[in-house]
Amino acid sequence: MTPQTLLLSAVLLGAFVLLAGAYALFYCVGRSASRRELTWAGYVCYSVQVIVALAVLLVTPLDWWWKALVLASAIVYQRIPPVVWRYLETLHLSSEEGACSRTP
Repeated sequence: MTPQTLLLSAVLLGAFVLLAGAYALFYCVGRSASRRELTWAGYVCYSVQVIVALAVLLVTPLDWWWKALVLASAIVYQRIPPVVWRYLETLHLSSEEGACSRTP
């Protein structure tokens, strides 16, 4: 691996992780504030993340298992914020129901 390809791989992988965090952040803030444009910004971040993942697959000299890990991560990341959001809503609702049932 040349220094240029190492730097390119590092930048692409860093962008991949940064975009995953931005997707989760925008999605959750958009849902909690009921602001559709922030939720859509999260989807845009995820779309760019998929493009970056494809770039990692096509232009980096990483071994096949690293590329498979990046591809699997890109697929799994799509579902993480909605699943976590639903779980947090369920926890919040169940804690409110428990608090209501304890009042005399």
